[in-house]
Amino acid sequence: MALLEISNLTVTIPTPHGIVHAVNSADLCLDYGQTVALVGESGSGKSMTARSIMGLIPASGSIESGSIRFDGQELANLPEKELRLLRGNRIAMIFQEPMTSLNPVLKIGDQVMEPLLLHRRLDKQAARTEALELLQQVGIPSPEQRINDYPHQLSGGQRQRVMIAMALACNPQLLIADEPTTALDVTIQAQILELIDQLRRDKGLALLLITHDLGIVAQRADRVHVMYAGQIVETAATDQLLNNPLHPYTRGLLASLPENALPGQPLATIPGQPPRLDKPIIGCPFKDRCPDVKPVCFEQMPAELDKGNGHLVKCWNYLL
Repeated sequence: MALLEISNLTVTIPTPHGIVHAVNSADLCLDYGQTVALVGESGSGKSMTARSIMGLIPASGSIESGSIRFDGQELANLPEKELRLLRGNRIAMIFQEPMTSLNPVLKIGDQVMEPLLLHRRLDKQAARTEALELLQQVGIPSPEQRINDYPHQLSGGQRQRVMIAMALACNPQLLIADEPTTALDVTIQAQILELIDQLRRDKGLALLLITHDLGIVAQRADRVHVMYAGQIVETAATDQLLNNPLHPYTRGLLASLPENALPGQPLATIPGQPPRLDKPIIGCPFKDRCPDVKPVCFEQMPAELDKGNGHLVKCWNYLL
């Protein structure tokens, strides 16, 4: 049994323009101690998938169908009271932008101590001692001083380290990192990713890494799920996917990497725009941008096909 099993997950959010299918029949599996990457363009449904696991979808949204099983327990219909026992305790999340995720009017120490007080039931003195150890683990300099600082007094990299300390406070089994380095410069990005990876190895936790950067995926992930318009369109072991991408969207993402550009030539791009998710999508969602489009792509969504060794793809090019 895997630690996390998402099956046929569909998440909808009503808007004035129509019902948005933010996640559409998605499947995802994550084993104990494994790093799985969820990649795709902005708006493809990556963060909403993560928020569904945490029970943090918008109040107006809902899980229409599907299953989210964590360590054998179904989360899709779990009452909020029981979700709170899991959230921040056995499942933790590092959010995209720490400046908007940290409370600006609370000291760093209070925020790191909160999960220790709530979930581990430590007294204030023990929680403060543990918070200092966590800040030291994540590389915060002079934690005895920084524990009394407010978020605006820290750099972007330090704020992200505080978010990691909060996420790891209760020794979770599953850590979700949602674009954990988006707002950071390249040098700090590498430090943060190495820190997360080292902590994952040391603590034996599973990591769901959400990113649009395939360069990060190549170095950090065991397995990759490629998401487009709310759907998982390709899944494979990282080496398999990078060396033999099957879906035209995956090939487009890889071609757009700067290291794949020819000297003196413009960087490759995927033409067009993703489809609107508040309108019904007939056929393959990538059809309007696909270089290998076929007439059937406009009529019906392709079924998922296993091309061997767990390399799954949804594309008519392999079904006809």
